[in-house]
Amino acid sequence: ISDVSYSGISMGWGWTKTQNAMKNNTISANRIHHYGKHMYDVAGIYTLSAQPESFITENVVDSIYKAPFAHLPEHWFYLYTDEGSSYFTIKNNWTPTEKYLQNANGPDNLWENNGAKVAENIKENAGLEKPFQYLLKEKAIYSERGINQAEDKSVVFELIFENGNLPSNKALEGFAKENNLLSSSIYKWNNRLVIYTSSLKVESLQQTLKRLNATEIKLYDNLFYDFNREKNCGDKSVAEWDNIILSANLVKDEKMQNEYLAYHKTQFEKWPEISKGFCNAEFQRLAIFKKDRQLMLIISIPKGKNLDDLNPKTTLNNPKVDEWNAIMQKYQEGVEGTKPGEIWVFFKPIK
Repeated sequence: ISDVSYSGISMGWGWTKTQNAMKNNTISANRIHHYGKHMYDVAGIYTLSAQPESFITENVVDSIYKAPFAHLPEHWFYLYTDEGSSYFTIKNNWTPTEKYLQNANGPDNLWENNGAKVAENIKENAGLEKPFQYLLKEKAIYSERGINQAEDKSVVFELIFENGNLPSNKALEGFAKENNLLSSSIYKWNNRLVIYTSSLKVESLQQTLKRLNATEIKLYDNLFYDFNREKNCGDKSVAEWDNIILSANLVKDEKMQNEYLAYHKTQFEKWPEISKGFCNAEFQRLAIFKKDRQLMLIISIPKGKNLDDLNPKTTLNNPKVDEWNAIMQKYQEGVEGTKPGEIWVFFKPIK
């Protein structure tokens, strides 16, 4: 399916979560590209309403046009379960990134293994079956209009609950399956929950996170410091990481907050020993996000390794790191709920 003005495949009618005549539907092994030619609020595959025992599997979706008449230029998706969509299994679909939207969905949707890491044979087998592929020789020439690319950045959500109201790990694992999240991206500390995820999931999560009944939901999308192993060490990153998540506050003094940010802005040039220490410790990435005066620190290390074993390597024969840490300490304090003298708190993964 290609060179179409709007969605590639649209299935469903109405905006109801109530079970009805629509059920047992399957969208499988289609190749959908060069769509959304004129308008947006669109997807390669789009659904509405409850459709029990329905499956969206092993499709390939990419290459959406830059639409000239779209009033919301970013409101396009590869997969889009719109209002009322319920009881779907969305699994093993290949897309370049996970730019999906779940808008006002109903219950029991299962999202599993979608995105660019789907098996190569699924990508190869989607579309016309071999006996009919001769038809592709006469396919239309596509428009010269540009193709949209989704920008995938890291973000952090923090949810704060009244004491005792934090969802159970089992409930959070179920939430992850319904919302195209890995359980390993969800972390807990005290009465707080953190989700480390992609900016492409923000629009959906801003809706679905409300179901968890937190007293406050905060989005950290201000990434002001980003150590990257490939860029800063010249080494190729390992294939799989574990992410360690910590949080602290900056002190209330705004002048000191600005000093802290200025130190980090020039750290790579003026304090090169710090990134050298991170390289020695096998850090794959170290990112710091800021929301108001609260910081979220993400340390990514090779999967299966232990931060307690790696962290001492940052200061090995490298006294400048100790000097840096001593300076930074005066700008930081613990978040609400920390013990006296405690600054950085570790969030523990639920799985």
